[in-house]
Amino acid sequence: MNDLKRAARPTGIQSYVFGSFRMDLPSYQLLQDGQPVPLSPKAFDTLLVLVANRDRIVSKDELLSAVWPDSFVSEDSLTQAISHLRRTLGDEPTQPRFIATVARTGYHFIADVEELTEEGSERVSAPTPAPVLSRAVQPAGRWQLRGLTIAAVLVAVAAAIVLGRPVLIGGAAPLRGPLRFTQEAPDGAVLASGAVLSPDGRYLAFVATDERSGSRQLWVRPLDTPEARVLPGTEGAQRPFWSPDSATLAFFAGSRLKRIDLKDGASRLITTVSAASYGGSWNTSGDILFTQLRSGVFVVPAEGGTPRAVTTVESNAQEVAHRWPQFLPDGRHFLFYVDSLETARQGTWLGTLDSPERRRVIEGTSVFAPPGYLLFVRDRVLMAQAFDPASGALAGRPSTLASNVVEPQVTNGTAISASADRLLAFSVSRTAERLEWFDRGGRTLGVVDTPVDLRNPRLTADGLHLFASTDPDSEKRGLWSIDLARGAVSRLTADGMRPFESPDLKTLAYTSDRGGGVANIYERATAGGDADDRLLVRSGENKFICDWSRDGRFIVYGSTNPRTNTDLWVLPRTGNSAPYPLVRTNANELGAQISPDGHWVAYASDESGGWQVYVQPFPQGGEKQAISVGGGVEPHWRGDGKELFFIGGDGQLMAVTVKADRAWAAGAPQPLFRAPLGPPNLYINQYAVAPDGRRFLFNAVQPTSMKEPITVVVNWTALIES
Repeated sequence: MNDLKRAARPTGIQSYVFGSFRMDLPSYQLLQDGQPVPLSPKAFDTLLVLVANRDRIVSKDELLSAVWPDSFVSEDSLTQAISHLRRTLGDEPTQPRFIATVARTGYHFIADVEELTEEGSERVSAPTPAPVLSRAVQPAGRWQLRGLTIAAVLVAVAAAIVLGRPVLIGGAAPLRGPLRFTQEAPDGAVLASGAVLSPDGRYLAFVATDERSGSRQLWVRPLDTPEARVLPGTEGAQRPFWSPDSATLAFFAGSRLKRIDLKDGASRLITTVSAASYGGSWNTSGDILFTQLRSGVFVVPAEGGTPRAVTTVESNAQEVAHRWPQFLPDGRHFLFYVDSLETARQGTWLGTLDSPERRRVIEGTSVFAPPGYLLFVRDRVLMAQAFDPASGALAGRPSTLASNVVEPQVTNGTAISASADRLLAFSVSRTAERLEWFDRGGRTLGVVDTPVDLRNPRLTADGLHLFASTDPDSEKRGLWSIDLARGAVSRLTADGMRPFESPDLKTLAYTSDRGGGVANIYERATAGGDADDRLLVRSGENKFICDWSRDGRFIVYGSTNPRTNTDLWVLPRTGNSAPYPLVRTNANELGAQISPDGHWVAYASDESGGWQVYVQPFPQGGEKQAISVGGGVEPHWRGDGKELFFIGGDGQLMAVTVKADRAWAAGAPQPLFRAPLGPPNLYINQYAVAPDGRRFLFNAVQPTSMKEPITVVVNWTALIES
């Protein structure tokens, strides 16, 4: 236990209670009315210091020394921690009930506090003495930036870099070491991405999700101010990246690659893309690189136009996809990640716009950082290694920059960004998910206990069994079966995605890219082994299963096509009938679900410019009818076919009453509750519906995992040079 916790927890005290809140010290949790309240560790530490020293004013210097004892931080970090606490406690700065600000001095915890001990509790009617934190001596190299803005720090560091000499800040000793500050989520929002620093080091961009509406938008913080601002017109944004002049942000939103100008706020389309896009980069010549689901790297003019492929996925070498492209300073060469079933091919590769030649640079994902480094994470340790962008060669040994940093993932990339002004941003946590039951009012009913994180939940028609698959990055990747009545869990395969069971539960159909890097459809007996696998559909296009009809006659699957995007196909399971297209347009069609009576199919399409849910006759096809209003994805039927559920454009779980036999009739969509989901992933099942429609199993995001702030390091190369 560190000095902070020892000083703030006198012997025997288990909890501090104030108002409707309780700080439980053994579990390091804040509870309100017995329910856990999301709170970042630094905010909890700050509150702990204030509560334990409630008999007096705690100065800002004391708080900085106690909460950030081994970091270079400014008052900006403390200000954000206090702001986070006030939001959580429902406290008003002008009329505080808990934390009072003492101008130019510090903070004072003013509420009555009850100390709970192991033996009992003692009611304290007024703030009483607690162990006083000694005024800590600043460690060597620690810089207090009270009275200075981040802009002043950046100017000082920039001057040091340009002039090649140390700089005095506020009359203190010369600045040689790095400085750190954090970026919290805006009020009433949670972070949905890491930070992206502008090339000139003036701005910090990130994606945040509004906790009430569920809307996900881009935010930008000029680093010479403490406040971030939302960018209207960026709803649904993810994976932003900057123009080289730092004046424009590009971002993905659904099946569109868009750009927004910071000066006038104008937003416009660059090109249409797959619904699953994996990063982009922009060079000084006006070219943009981007990648899509299970594809190579494409280039498109920033002003808009037709994309062309600049890398090709070599399926015969078991490559799955190319992801996370990043231009190097010359604007012609670029780095990109190769996802492959062959370990020797996985990693960061060097490519060029001028030829198809490429070569492997380093294992794993990495980010180029000016003036000449590759940044990467190994076992949650952020490291830097010298890199010559002209030759593409690494030099020297890696240097450690920070610990407890988010591990990169094949599907999510890295949460690391660097600018030319020696600014570095990274995240220290990743969104955590678990399979969790909810009722129609959104109340939690329980969690499915599994030995590994699972996604793509698929309930059997009787609701007694669950099939699911792991994240592709998992060490225990594959398909899993859970007997919900007995709690028995078994691993069915060592690879595969999107499992769907036959009506008699004897066989399982699933997707795997084991056959040369292209996702094909396989079938196996649920009680069989790898030797029992049988290939059902093979083609040059990546495929994923959507549903298996209740009568066992049809499997519906999606298939990606470079000309028509993602289409829906039907695989007949009787006779020797070949697959045939069900819905094939220039738009994307996803998430097809066959009604229990087999007469209808619901699916999502972006043909209208945004995602909507449609229903049309099945299996012969026919005229479709729009179901959603204001957006919708991932439809699911109730067991009797009398209700259809989907995720609305505002993130609500919606329900539509259905009266259909050979004719179709449906009521207006009604919201049930906000879906506990993070950024959408349209190529997986994010939830499943119990047969009676009264319970819903979500791959639910845990709010506390999205509360950790973004860390920004000024003059980060000093960590290498020291």
